Amino acid sequence: MIDRIVIFIGSKRDFENLINDEIQKDDEIITFMELIQYYNKQIRQNDSASPNGWIARKKHIKNCIVRADDYASVLEHAISNFVNVITLNSDIENLFIHNPPRRVVQSLNSEYSDIMEFKSSKYETINRSKLKSIYLKMNEDVIGQEKCKKEITSSLYKLLTRLKDKPIVLLLYGPSGVGKTETAKSISKSLGGKLLRIQFSMMQNQEAYNYVFGGDHSRSSFAKDLQSRETNIVLIDEFDKVNPIFYNAFYEMFDEGRFVDANYDVDLKNCVFVCTTNFNNEDEIKKILGPAMFSRIGDCIKYQELNKAEKEIIIDRCFNEIIHKLKEDEKEIIEKTDIKKWFLKNVDRYDNIRILKNKIEKAIFETLTEEIILN
Repeated sequence: MIDRIVIFIGSKRDFENLINDEIQKDDEIITFMELIQYYNKQIRQNDSASPNGWIARKKHIKNCIVRADDYASVLEHAISNFVNVITLNSDIENLFIHNPPRRVVQSLNSEYSDIMEFKSSKYETINRSKLKSIYLKMNEDVIGQEKCKKEITSSLYKLLTRLKDKPIVLLLYGPSGVGKTETAKSISKSLGGKLLRIQFSMMQNQEAYNYVFGGDHSRSSFAKDLQSRETNIVLIDEFDKVNPIFYNAFYEMFDEGRFVDANYDVDLKNCVFVCTTNFNNEDEIKKILGPAMFSRIGDCIKYQELNKAEKEIIIDRCFNEIIHKLKEDEKEIIEKTDIKKWFLKNVDRYDNIRILKNKIEKAIFETLTEEIILN
């Protein structure tokens, strides 16, 4: 028996905030994994025909929490027979469920549709004031690329006046390490949460197929990650390396703001999808992505190589960020070196800012290792 069911769709951060609001500090809490243990004990007891013991008596539970990660730890039958599993040996007052697979909702709906409450993350919307703060934050976080930042701000302005709640799709293209990913991080930060970053290039074909279209509920999936996002900014990194066989999965998502796989149905209206690529021009984009995918991109925004002055600012900022985290004796050692001066003098050697930052870090920590550890 269950008295109240709250199904929460959204980020882990927001679900935990809900739990903190709903449950008093000293209230009894039991987790889904503990319930599974009770269930397994009951099943084994029944199978062995042992006499009734404490496990056969219904246990009263004030609060039960089912977190999104729990589904990966149970077998298939615990998902499709969710209600039987949690009520076999328990009477539950309050059941809180985070991002359940479709079959869990169906199992609950068959018996408890009248007491199911649905809650979700409230993603920060973009108004004119917020749009201005996004632009200012990009200027603070991303060196150079002034034209790109203005174009992105103009694209985001569309969210203020759209007649349909369909997503905005931005494709940022140009050389590696010039600020494309940093731009997406900055926008997400302005909207109050950590950026959801998807990297299909890290997956092999079968792994990527299962990730995109969904398979076993225990595996990670594109839909599961989308549903757990903290903001409406989604970065699809290295979109040019996505296998074309997966493009069909993006059509409905980019057109209607909805993504459906074997286990989840995700609402993505008013999302901003930022796709980064290393294309050189729009002709190359059309050729590689094809007309169907290209037509779904709202704006293609070209990032340029950074000039010398911009790279010098990055060197200075990177050096200072590392120094700030060091202890006093470590700072003294580094400040006596010419590491920063060397990188400023040889700035033209580096076009990729990511590599430049890594080289600065390496030079600093190799020096500290030599002076403090090896000596």
